[in-house]
Amino acid sequence: MRFRPFVVPFASVALAGFVAIVTEACGSSGDSGGATPLDASIANDTGDTPDGSVLDDAGLDSGKTDARAGRDSAPPPRGLLTLFASGYGADLSVFQADPTSGALTSKGKLAAGDPSPSFLAIRPGGTHLYAVGESTAGRVGAYAIDPGSGALTYLGGVSSQGNGPAFVSVDATGQWVMVANYGDGTVAVFPILADGKLGPPSDTRTVGANAHMIATDPSNAYVYVPCLGADYVAQFLFDDKTGKLTPNATPTIATAAGAGPRHIAFHPDGEHAYVINEKTSSLTAYGLNAATGTLKPLATVSTLPVGFSGSNTGAEVWVHPTGAFVYASNRGDDSIAVFAVDPAVGKLTLKGHTKTGGTTPRSFALDLAGSLLYAANQGSGTITTFAVDPTTGTLSRTGAAATVPSATFVGLVWLPGP
Repeated sequence: MRFRPFVVPFASVALAGFVAIVTEACGSSGDSGGATPLDASIANDTGDTPDGSVLDDAGLDSGKTDARAGRDSAPPPRGLLTLFASGYGADLSVFQADPTSGALTSKGKLAAGDPSPSFLAIRPGGTHLYAVGESTAGRVGAYAIDPGSGALTYLGGVSSQGNGPAFVSVDATGQWVMVANYGDGTVAVFPILADGKLGPPSDTRTVGANAHMIATDPSNAYVYVPCLGADYVAQFLFDDKTGKLTPNATPTIATAAGAGPRHIAFHPDGEHAYVINEKTSSLTAYGLNAATGTLKPLATVSTLPVGFSGSNTGAEVWVHPTGAFVYASNRGDDSIAVFAVDPAVGKLTLKGHTKTGGTTPRSFALDLAGSLLYAANQGSGTITTFAVDPTTGTLSRTGAAATVPSATFVGLVWLPGP
């Protein structure tokens, strides 16, 4: 296996949480002021820990913020567990989450700086948040996060270099923001400047129809883009010094015809990954060659209960921080499917389904300990909370809930607090 020390981006995840073919970089509409990308050791203004993560002023190992890739085993002992949510509306919502009960307390809203915010990403260390505006003329906005309260301040936005951006992520170094533009099948990589804003793109590429996600693997050496309309996952080498993308020797890995690969999540062993297929409501396990960065399909399983009838689409996938379980959401059955992972080969065995208590669960997220799961139900405009059984991985409602109109994204990060 090949690993680099890493600081984990949220978002997702997570994480995986967690880009190229050919085109030319276009101009940016952001206010960069000629600044340069922030050095990784300066980005959080705190200093490095021995494992390459970042220790913030409160003593929290806050660089590890993406449970999507299973890169954290326990929450910090103090600070604020903060939840951010969006939903195509006028606002971004902030909640304080109780790490024991899962209860959510509203900490306010901020009018989004760009229209139609859908997916968000949190910078390692929790200093900044980035949001894509899923409009025809796509945008990606930058926000500063107040470390004591989670309050957001809009810093400015840039063109996403494409149409209808559906996903945004931050690489493990915290220096690069990546965006997948669903509308025209393009992706872009942007440097994060010293003030948290985004500079002109370091790379832009046309990757395939309906690029739905862009994420680095746990080593931060490779980038993957599930292309829903092309029925493949595009594979790239990533240079985290320059922000450049190079097509892998095997540039794409095909899925089944009509599967519609949507999102990808990585196992903490660095040797397996999981792709949820939107159109066929299925989950494919892959082997991940750490030396080459290429995926190899192992097996595909349904995300639906036996006997289900009706319309359904797959949406989100996460790997538990321990690597023992994988979770996938169903929009139609309105459930989270729970799978056990065979530790030897990474294949999946269904453990059960839990209704999300709302409709159309487009997004969900695990807390960093893997003890709580928050589901964003777009259709009902709610966020519901579940306790995770540490032995079986199964879910049970805690009763905690919050309202976010057309909730499309939910993500968690530990902040130092007041």
